[in-house]
Amino acid sequence: MKTRKSSKKINNKWLLLSVIMLLLFPRFGLAQINYQHFIWVGQIELSKKNYTQAIYDFNTAISAKQNGFEAYFLRGIAKYSLGDYKGAADDFTRTVNIHPLYTRAFQYRGICRDRLNDYSHAISDFDHALSLDPFNPEIYLARGDTKMHLHDYREAIKDYSEAIQLDFKSGAAYLNRGVAYHLLKNDSLAIRDINKSIHLDYFNVDAWIKRGMIRYEMDSLRAAIKDFNHATTINADYPYIYFQRALTYLKLGDTTACMNDYDKVLALDSTNALTYYNRAILKSMMNNYKGAIDDYSKVIQINPRNVYAYYNRGIVELKTNKPRDAADDYTRALEIFPDFIAAYINRSYARESFGDTTGAKKDHDKAMQIIASVNGKGKANQELFNKYRDSTYFNKIIEFEADFLNGEMRKGRVQFRRINIEPKPDIFVTYAFDLPDSVYEQYRKAEYYDKKLSLFNANNNLGIKLMFTTRQWPVSQNKAVKTLRKIDRRIIIAGDTAVAYLLKGVVNSMLQNYFTAIRAYDSCLMINPNVLYAYFNRAATRSEQKESAYAERQYENAISISRSNFQHKKPVGDIPPPQHKKSLADYQRVIKMDSTLPFTYYNLANLKLHLKHYQQAINDYSTAIRLGPKIAEAYYNRALVLLYLKENKLACKDLSKAGELGISDAYVVIKQYCNKK
Repeated sequence: MKTRKSSKKINNKWLLLSVIMLLLFPRFGLAQINYQHFIWVGQIELSKKNYTQAIYDFNTAISAKQNGFEAYFLRGIAKYSLGDYKGAADDFTRTVNIHPLYTRAFQYRGICRDRLNDYSHAISDFDHALSLDPFNPEIYLARGDTKMHLHDYREAIKDYSEAIQLDFKSGAAYLNRGVAYHLLKNDSLAIRDINKSIHLDYFNVDAWIKRGMIRYEMDSLRAAIKDFNHATTINADYPYIYFQRALTYLKLGDTTACMNDYDKVLALDSTNALTYYNRAILKSMMNNYKGAIDDYSKVIQINPRNVYAYYNRGIVELKTNKPRDAADDYTRALEIFPDFIAAYINRSYARESFGDTTGAKKDHDKAMQIIASVNGKGKANQELFNKYRDSTYFNKIIEFEADFLNGEMRKGRVQFRRINIEPKPDIFVTYAFDLPDSVYEQYRKAEYYDKKLSLFNANNNLGIKLMFTTRQWPVSQNKAVKTLRKIDRRIIIAGDTAVAYLLKGVVNSMLQNYFTAIRAYDSCLMINPNVLYAYFNRAATRSEQKESAYAERQYENAISISRSNFQHKKPVGDIPPPQHKKSLADYQRVIKMDSTLPFTYYNLANLKLHLKHYQQAINDYSTAIRLGPKIAEAYYNRALVLLYLKENKLACKDLSKAGELGISDAYVVIKQYCNKK
């Protein structure tokens, strides 16, 4: 006789099967989704600054109602908040295609286009928004900001003035008009407007900072310090205040106070490369050369292509009698910017210092050749050579991570995390062990199914649910052992069953017991050579095993090479990478059995990536996306390959889609590669 508990368990299984069928047949199931409910839930997440969750909710709403303009608009707001300006602009375009009179969509698309430096189209959007709503001060304010970016300060002032006429309490309009007056060198009007802005919004920290910056440029340094000091009373954790105050102290000649403020910035924001760079210069001025080298090294760690960090570190290394290190840094600077005259000149000096006269002369001649091409024939003399040693002509191509965001501004904005930018791993067939609701929430978005796997779940008599996922599904050792014992008993009682061996392989793959897992897949296929998922997981398990072993060997060699054992160890670079022939063969078998399974092409693309067959990897990711348009990892990985190949525009489109589908890391990459001028 069944207990109530067991009956409930059976009902839960039927409920689970119903959920699976909903995923399999969206055309029938989505009609039941309450569009307005998910709009409401998404808005709540927006208000909490849970932007990625909000996008997920709006995706659900859009699936239920393709012509729901509110869902596209609100998803655009969430994407904008995450720095995905192109993705947000696309959502606002979808909004106006559905609802051509929705003013806010034109307004916000204009703001996104402004962020993307597409100023002419931004102005067009603001003009259209004003034709629909000519008495909206926010639109004038936004259009004024774009005109500021176009350096059309007089026209910007007209827009800010219009905004003030419509809303005489607009502190932002007074503040921005004050900045525009300052840029037109009318500082009396600038200070007047910013004073008005502060009067209207006394606790707006940016107004105090901007007035301090204008006073700094007016050389009213003590007044500037007072403004920055007051700004710290409003928000003591805002690093930008201390950065600007440091510059003011430096101008006053108070290097100790300047250094203290730089230290304060870095205590609040340890990845602020601009502050490390400025502090390095200050340390050099104070003859703290070791500290300067450490700070330039930190800049390089954060921004590996910062040409001036290498160049300046080289200067300090020359001062500390390290000409070889300096030459290496100048070489790196020249790899980034091949026409950097000052780097050739200083490398020439460094090479001469350690006896490389041939290299020194070659660098000297190259510098003179570039100088002659810049200044015209016959002008490449020693006087010009000495002039260019200071590189005063050089247009600095410095990229700094310096967002100056305080803790409050970081909340919900995943794009400001520091991550290792690397491809997402292979997809596996995984055993979905039961998880607490709070834990399951973190993993549910990475679940994928196909029709055949769902049928397997419904029909296997071990009561096991399998799914496709790239994430290592959490499993305790205790649960895994109990499951493996259950499977082993099944094998003993029922004899050799292919399904039991498949499940044994799946659980051992999750535990990274590679040898045991592969042996289980082998046993499965000996009994039944038509089990597609055994080939699939065996390929993925083998490739993960080989890549892990390869990484481990590289690490072992890297830490064990010394003078005493050098002859017995290969250098790190000589370790041959795995070729993955067996995994490739298994995936080809899977394709012969089912050419429509998208996850096979995704994993194949990852293998091609390991083998550095980049175009083939792109082709396989594209096939995976065509067959499985919701595989977020395929968009993300294809984007990284495209970035590597310098196809940034295509990459950024893929990153936006990956973020929309749930990969929050995509917003970090968008911030770094898609929103630069």
